[in-house]
Amino acid sequence: MEKYICNECGGEFSKNQLDSELLVDGESFCKGCASSLMEAGRDFVDPNHNFDSYEDWDKNGR
Repeated sequence: MEKYICNECGGEFSKNQLDSELLVDGESFCKGCASSLMEAGRDFVDPNHNFDSYEDWDKNGR
C-alpha cells in the first residue's frame, strides 16, 4: 500500500487518511492536520466566531 507524508506533521498515512480536497491540489495533509489548519484559519479571520461559515464572511465581511 502506498503511503503519503503529511506536509504538516510529517506522519505517514494511506490515501484514505488524507484530506481529499488538498490531495487534488497536490498537497498531502492528514485529516487531523487539515482540520486543525482550517480551525486556525477561521479563528484568525473571525476570532469571535460572529459568522457561521466562510460563505457568510464573504457576503457580510468587511
